[in-house]
Amino acid sequence: RPGSARCPSDPKWWKRMPARRAIMVLATKQHTGKTSVSLALIQTARKLLAPSGGTVGYMKPVGQQWVTVEEGGEQIRVDKDAAVAHHYFKLQERLRLSDVSPIVIGRGHTKAFLDGEMPSLAAEAFEARLTSAFGAISAASDFVVVEGTGHSGVGAVLGWNNARVAAALGVEVVLVANGGVGSTFDELSLNVAACRAEKAAIAGIIINKCAPSKVAEVTTYLQKAADRFGWGVPVLACVPYGDDLDKPSVSDLVHLFEGGFS
Repeated sequence: RPGSARCPSDPKWWKRMPARRAIMVLATKQHTGKTSVSLALIQTARKLLAPSGGTVGYMKPVGQQWVTVEEGGEQIRVDKDAAVAHHYFKLQERLRLSDVSPIVIGRGHTKAFLDGEMPSLAAEAFEARLTSAFGAISAASDFVVVEGTGHSGVGAVLGWNNARVAAALGVEVVLVANGGVGSTFDELSLNVAACRAEKAAIAGIIINKCAPSKVAEVTTYLQKAADRFGWGVPVLACVPYGDDLDKPSVSDLVHLFEGGFS
């Protein structure tokens, strides 16, 4: 669970955010730990809503790396991260996996779309599938964590970058960036600009994989930079880098090598 570096005595920074029914988590680049942060937010929200019996949903609107699963007697392709979250949090009790991962862009789909050969990716069909899936998940959940695919601009070639998806769903964005000040702010700036171009509101920023000794410094100066340039966006948390998270377990290796190795 992310802790707040801005207010270390109050780790439940989530409670200090304005009430909302969903957020969309986007990265500023690859390998920021967006999926890990998304899963941590799901777990945090579940703990906060548990006393009142509230439920948390998850959705990855557009996926690229897929797995094949069975649903309703049919084989369907879904995003691999969505499949993991759906299984780990036992969402199958309430949510269809085809709604959790409504659109998967496979190899060759982009060219086919540009050649006019994929009507399912046309603007109206694309939006209808997204909003239908999100509506089903929202109806069955008190709060929804929506995970984007990469940074805010991913999907632009289809006319549906992550920022536009967030705007279409009416969901505010949480940007995840890696620890640092100058380069981190540069990356954040590009993503803030993309979100504003699509009129997607930004709820806040989470800094991930920060050097433990730099947590307070990075949080302070990134907030100063955001305030200086009038973003009106809070740095919600700064998560220190954890060495153990980058060390695979034996079970991870068994899964990677599909059952065994010698």
